[in-house]
Parts: sequence; structure tokens; C-alpha cells
Amino acid sequence: MNNSLFFSRISCAIALGTSLKQKLRLLFYMAVKPSLVFRGLATFLNNRILSFSIYDPRRKPVLVFLRDNGAGATTIAEYFSPHSAIIPANLPPIHPKVIYDLGANVGVSSLFFASLYPKATIYGFEPLPENFEVCLLNYRGIANKSQVFPWAIGSKTGQAIFDCKNDSRGGRLESTHQDPNLQTIAQIQVKIISIADLINKEGLPPPDFLKIDVEGAEYDVLAGLAGYEDSVGSIYLETHGDNIKNNCILWLEKHKFQICQGSDRTAIWSWRASA
Repeated sequence: MNNSLFFSRISCAIALGTSLKQKLRLLFYMAVKPSLVFRGLATFLNNRILSFSIYDPRRKPVLVFLRDNGAGATTIAEYFSPHSAIIPANLPPIHPKVIYDLGANVGVSSLFFASLYPKATIYGFEPLPENFEVCLLNYRGIANKSQVFPWAIGSKTGQAIFDCKNDSRGGRLESTHQDPNLQTIAQIQVKIISIADLINKEGLPPPDFLKIDVEGAEYDVLAGLAGYEDSVGSIYLETHGDNIKNNCILWLEKHKFQICQGSDRTAIWSWRASA
């Protein structure tokens, strides 16, 4: 961890902790421990579930659960830091009633969107069992009968092989673009379902806001809307690979979305003029 990131994490921990104890715990797990692990002086304990009381963007306390693997603390900083750039400055005001968090991971992003849009019902989808376990804990703090499901989302409904990677983010569907820098350490079978079938067969209400971070299956998710495209007013996409990003942009343009770059080159925000 470089000095700039280290001091940024210190600032974030101090700003977010709801008490001195919580500030110190955040400081340790966000800045000190990753630095110690990098130097070989400590070890992450992925089987340990941690909890932190932090302030959300409305300065209301929220309880966040994550694993002791370094990634969860990074995600807290990404979404909840006072300097977070997740929401672009030119995003028009949106008031979603139904949010689908596709690739919910451990649920930090769902907690963040719940704090921004407290009247929304959020449905999360996370197929990796160890992430889903933590996600269930985080969804206890989300109101309006929000739920999380252990399913992958794609263009069609069925069963799929999910590659578990040597990476704290979890993994990806076997059929998606593969990262040569990651190793598959296990494979599991998961239920995969399209958004159209979530609505038609599972009885969920159509989404008006989509957050999509599905490790290479982004275009498949969009294709799986299959007739429900007009229900969606805004989309936040984390893309994985230039070809996927270009295909997603073409899809968004075809369906009359306005597009802007997110906080990094992989991220896309889009919305309809009437959203």
C-alpha cells in the first residue's frame, strides 16, 4: 500500500467510525493490517466475519459486516468514503423504487444504495456461498422487505458452472471472459436466471435501477431484460474487458440511455432523459 492510499484510508476511517472504538478498528482493518500483510507480518483470516458501525452519507449509523480479507474494507472506502466518486456529479436526481444489485458480493453496495434511496426495495443477487452468507447479515439492515438471493444473473435461466477464484472478490461464471491473472481454485454449480424470469417466474417487481458488477457477464444481464428494458430508468455498470464495455455501450445507446464515465474507465453510469 503506497503512502497516499495509506493516509487516505486513515482519513476515511476517522470520518466513518461512529465512535472512537469504531474509528480505531476501521483504521486497523482499512490501513494498518493490509500494510502488515503486504510486508508478511500478518495474515488475513477469511473465515472471520467482522462488523463495523459506520456513518452512511446521511450521517446515520449503519452496521456493516465483511470478511477479514482486505477486500471488504476496500469496498467500504470505495462506497462510503466522504471522497467517494461512485456517484458522478452530473447524474440527474433519481428516485428508484426497486433496485436490483447484481453481483452484490457481501452487500456493502446494497447498504450504500439503501442509504441514498431509503424508500427503495433492494433485491440482491450473489451466487458465491461465502459472500452470500455475509450478504444475508448486511441485508438485515436494509428496510422495505429487501432480500438477497444466491443466484447468478444472465441472459437465460438454467444451471451454470461458477469458477471460484483465488481472489477476494469471489469468482465468475465459467462461460464469461476469463482473467489470466486469476486461478480457478474450485467450481460450483449455481442457479442462473434472467431478469425477465425474475419478474415473470419469481414474481419480483421490475427494477427501475440496476447495479451490475458480474465479472464479465454484464452484456448477458442486459440481454436478459428481454422486454423489460423500458422499466429501467438508470444503470450503474462495472465492466470487465473492452469488448464487453463496448457491447454494453452499444446496447445502452440502442435503448436510448444517456451515458457518462464512472469513477474509473471500467465504470459506466447511464440514465434515460425521463428518469
